[in-house]
Amino acid sequence: MKRTLLFTALLSSISLFGQTIITSTDFIEAGDSVGVSTTNDFSIDYAATASDTVWDFSNLEDNTQLFEIAYDISTAGTVIGFQFGQYAPPKFQASFYQPFDGLPLDQLGGILPINIESINRLSKVEEDKVSYVGYSMKVNGQGVGFRSDTIEVAYLLPLSYGDIDTSRGYTNMDLNPIFDAQIIQYRQRISKVDGEGQLTTPYGTYNVLRVHHSIKETDSIRVALGPINQWIPINRTINEYEWWDKGLKRPVLKVETEGVFGNDNPTRITYLNNQIANIKKNTIEVAIYPNPTSGFVTLKSIEQIETINVYSIDGKTIQTKSPNSKEINLDLTHLPSGIYTLHTVTKNGQSFNPIVIK
Repeated sequence: MKRTLLFTALLSSISLFGQTIITSTDFIEAGDSVGVSTTNDFSIDYAATASDTVWDFSNLEDNTQLFEIAYDISTAGTVIGFQFGQYAPPKFQASFYQPFDGLPLDQLGGILPINIESINRLSKVEEDKVSYVGYSMKVNGQGVGFRSDTIEVAYLLPLSYGDIDTSRGYTNMDLNPIFDAQIIQYRQRISKVDGEGQLTTPYGTYNVLRVHHSIKETDSIRVALGPINQWIPINRTINEYEWWDKGLKRPVLKVETEGVFGNDNPTRITYLNNQIANIKKNTIEVAIYPNPTSGFVTLKSIEQIETINVYSIDGKTIQTKSPNSKEINLDLTHLPSGIYTLHTVTKNGQSFNPIVIK
């Protein structure tokens, strides 16, 4: 891994907006939840960048709103906890896990005669870097985890204008003995802090660093179906454009693209919104029982509960209630088994609590 400097002459100049430096304290932590909007406006000019750039994306329109949640490893189950929790080798002790849709399983369509769901990426935040230490998923309902053979460093910290970092990651996901199949992910990353300046979205104006991750993936999937047992190559070029400000736990704006026939085509745009603005997480105590549950759960608070939101693991709202009571019984028996988040809001605060439905 190398760190060099870009644009030496520019680095010696004074930024109009002041110098922004991103450190480990600016990243999401286990238990954090961040309000995010998505948009379908893929026509924005996300490529333009330099020192003292002004990006005006104030006209973006929300398509959906959700929460990005960093889940504590203790909620991931016994197997994943053993592989990535406090008793794992230090380099694999993850800080949290989050849903991840970047594995190319959709390329297989309906070929796999197994059910793969709840795919997560496990991240480790340290003072000098943020890295991806492995993946977890459910295969036919059974939770399995895969430590990365080569750990990919996503950010070498601190981040400042002009930095260039390179890294690579290799993960061999062997689904045996559940099913005779294998997924190999190999990623080569170049990350450039190629811009700084001022960014405006519909929710505010920020002093930001712009980070461009260029990722080349050479993946392959092996599937054994009767006499057929062959490797299927899947090569991709992924770009991620991120605008970071201090203390916000994720990029203010993130544009994800994938290269197709030489073109850089946007696939997703997300940006911070003001959901539950100015209310700190876990400022209220909520008793939730039983947990795990078969579907019926009770919540108690010393304060009047104004709103309860139930979020799926990918942050989408699937149920909302306004009980205006200190105690409420929830019927979640209609939901599939898995991990959900109960978001409880009172006049004076809020709390995000994971719950497991058996």
